[in-house]
Amino acid sequence: LNSKRGMCNPALRPSDDHPRVIRGCLRLRRSHIAALPKESAAVTVSVPDRPTTITISKIKVVKYRAIFAREPARAWIDVALDSDCLRFADAENRELSETEREKLVTELKASSTALRSPSEMLHDVLPRLFRQLGRSVASRPIAVIVVMLVITLGLTSGVLKTELSNNYENWYPQKSQAWKDYTLQKERFGRYNRTNMFLVEETLGTYGALEKSVLETALTLHNDIADRDDFRSLCEKDATGNECKPSLSILSLWSYNSTVLSMQSQGDILSTVNAGASTVLLDAVIGGMTRDGSNAITGAKALQVIMSIQDVVAREDEILKFENDVFLAKCDASSAANANSHSTYCNSFRSYSDESDRAIAADQNLMMYAMMLMIAYVAVVLARRDLVESKVLLGLLIVVNVGLSLGVAFGLCGYLGIPFTQMSMMCIFIIMGVGIDDMFILTDAFDREPVSLAVEDRVGNALGEVGGSITLTSVTDFLAFSIGSMIDLPAVSYFCVTAAIAVLAVFIVQITFFAACLALDARRILSNRYDVLPCILRGSAEVYVERGVENDEKEVNMRELKPKGTPSTIAKFADFLVRPWVSGSVILAFAIVGTVMATSGLTTLKKGIKITDFLPEGSYVGTYFAKRDLYFGEIDTIEVITKATIDPSSPQDRALLESTLSEIEALDFTVGWSSCWYNSWSEWHTTAYSSALDGSTSMSDARASFDAWLATDDAKEKFTNDIILDESVITTSKLQMLFLFSTMDTDKAVVEMYATREAADPSGSGFALAFNQNFLWMERFITIDSLTVNTLLGALAGVFVICLFFLGLSSSLLVCSVVVLINLNIVGLMALWDVRLNVASLVILILSVGFSVDYSAHIAEGYQVAAAKGLPAEAAVKVSVTEMGVSVMNGGVSTLLAVVALSASKSEGFVVLFKMFLGMVTFGLLHGVVLLPVLLLLTGKARDRWCTKAE
Repeated sequence: LNSKRGMCNPALRPSDDHPRVIRGCLRLRRSHIAALPKESAAVTVSVPDRPTTITISKIKVVKYRAIFAREPARAWIDVALDSDCLRFADAENRELSETEREKLVTELKASSTALRSPSEMLHDVLPRLFRQLGRSVASRPIAVIVVMLVITLGLTSGVLKTELSNNYENWYPQKSQAWKDYTLQKERFGRYNRTNMFLVEETLGTYGALEKSVLETALTLHNDIADRDDFRSLCEKDATGNECKPSLSILSLWSYNSTVLSMQSQGDILSTVNAGASTVLLDAVIGGMTRDGSNAITGAKALQVIMSIQDVVAREDEILKFENDVFLAKCDASSAANANSHSTYCNSFRSYSDESDRAIAADQNLMMYAMMLMIAYVAVVLARRDLVESKVLLGLLIVVNVGLSLGVAFGLCGYLGIPFTQMSMMCIFIIMGVGIDDMFILTDAFDREPVSLAVEDRVGNALGEVGGSITLTSVTDFLAFSIGSMIDLPAVSYFCVTAAIAVLAVFIVQITFFAACLALDARRILSNRYDVLPCILRGSAEVYVERGVENDEKEVNMRELKPKGTPSTIAKFADFLVRPWVSGSVILAFAIVGTVMATSGLTTLKKGIKITDFLPEGSYVGTYFAKRDLYFGEIDTIEVITKATIDPSSPQDRALLESTLSEIEALDFTVGWSSCWYNSWSEWHTTAYSSALDGSTSMSDARASFDAWLATDDAKEKFTNDIILDESVITTSKLQMLFLFSTMDTDKAVVEMYATREAADPSGSGFALAFNQNFLWMERFITIDSLTVNTLLGALAGVFVICLFFLGLSSSLLVCSVVVLINLNIVGLMALWDVRLNVASLVILILSVGFSVDYSAHIAEGYQVAAAKGLPAEAAVKVSVTEMGVSVMNGGVSTLLAVVALSASKSEGFVVLFKMFLGMVTFGLLHGVVLLPVLLLLTGKARDRWCTKAE
């Protein structure tokens, strides 16, 4: 029907199972069928309201199927062709002209549109569109390449507008309660200060870290930093705004005065420490304490010093320089100088970011090696012994394809205002995998075309054959990333948007730029030029010429090229797979493994993340965290912020505040107030008025007392910045409580967070809130379950809808079932391989949805096309696995090689990436190339049996 010269479509080639059977050549309303004898020399199909009929000459009707699954009914006519042509004639037996014939066929197809499913219509439309596109591209390859380069380079210019962002705030859920509290805290009290800490450990001496020499060394290091002008300029100021707030340390007992400390004996030092227990929170500054029978402190294994500086955005460069060149440099020098007597561990505010960046930088070489492995694999697969027919140069173009696609993605993101983050670099790895997969699919389809056709027809037919499946996988990948962009984590959202744009970009580049390069490479082969060095002709009498040129009568020496044969290994595998006992064994094996993996994943999978996961092996920051957790845990500050207006003269307001403070103090993980203006006022009032500040205090006395206390030097120095007044009332205030945070037990930390919030606002009236920066990632920990489930279900639902338009209901259900099984197996692997569910693993699970469709959809699409040609289920499965299986496995193996390279990483983050990608590719290939064909076979056979029964 598609021939313009009255010849049958050469794409409808005979198969071994049905040498001359074509299914669904015409699909018409049942009422259109005027005559349908079981055997006849001709069948006439009448067209309503037109005198014209179509006469299909010299045929034998094989089978008629009418399936009444839904109304209106559909009818299929399967015919066996005894001649090479279809004859179109009118009622007077006059053969129709080409124009009349094309018009009639168009009307017939239009009349039966309502009877076709969306997938059937797409299977009619997409191949035709892609065939036309392929022919157009192949006829003008140079022009297409130039236009694509101009467009992509123009869009890439947006990179100049791209903002680089490594803001840690991008990793926090910004619809959470913690984020709202964090925003309120910043609005009312400004940014948090930056803490720089060093820890001194001495475990061998009698007094440990309280040994006089150790204390003197720690004090010398502290003063070398604190006495500098740059520190005084940057340090956290007291309420006067002129002096630095004292550092948090046991050294404050000697007022950071080396002369005072040097004058004390070891016994005096221990007496000072024990006497100072009421003024210094010892649990926060010394760890591993030893005590005698009277509970007096006799020694400690470690001490820590915490020095705070302001976090001023405008002075960021100056701050970073101070932390690196002063604090860390002096700390390292002190550690080296005193290594024989004790150990010193350092950590600045910038240290974690620096070390995680160093881990990424170290692993960038691994990423490069991984991509080189992928490119090398492509080159090996496309290489041939014949240096002319080899296609290594074509394979190397994947670098250009990926480069153009990423340029478009990053450029468009720049224009859209989407920042570039460290996670955006993962797009390179992803797009490389997607691009290689599509390249193998298209190249193998091109090689299956007879070389006797013109290059334009070969490219057009190849693109028409696989364009639909490439479109399906690209659209589903795009959809999966688009849904992932809705996650309430800006860093993940930015990455998913970039990846979604890159997927569409690589799809467009493949069907235009790469298709044009494919045509040029075919012409190179036909002109007898070497691969990699196309400017050199091979010195041979054999001449390759293009087919389809106008001068067909020109005499040339020509060697007829044969299309590449199907690899025998994959053909044997397909034959083996469809055997009944093999299919049953496959179902049983996958059922057992899937059940074990799913059960493990759903019952034993842990969630959360270790703070050291993204640090390089042997990092000094990791060592500091280990020592800090050993001796101090995570001692930190809870900020209690009053949101309701407080009148200091009101007994009710004071009672409500006292109740809140009591609830906070009663928590078993709190250490003590590090800054509490109300307790300070209450103590001052008791001394000044010789009576407690309670409900019996008159309003006038309370007002006078508060104003007088606020005017004292002590209150001005310590609390001016903690109280915001509006005339005579406090609009908001801040109180700080030290507490021991359970860093090693996230579940316990979450319980502590909820308990703290409840204590800060026991009545639920919104009087006050409790906040700590750790609450931000704890909120992420709490929501990771719902984020994972909602995102994956949303992506799966979107994939199912898209598959419906391409594959039909039954195949869509099978593909989505396979995608679910792949992800359940990956979750099981995470549980068995000690990979926790967190933001990083969630991103890879989103990727696995798209990649799983890539491994499955090509097989399902190939089966649909084969079944539409009249092949029974078994034959259709064989054709699909044989033609598409090699391409799918080549794409998977190339990604697998790259993943193996990541296993050499010393960073826990990249090791997790290796583990999950390994599971994703392995399970994806096994389910896509082994399980899915078996499921298609079983459902196809069931449908065939049902159709036979219906007849």
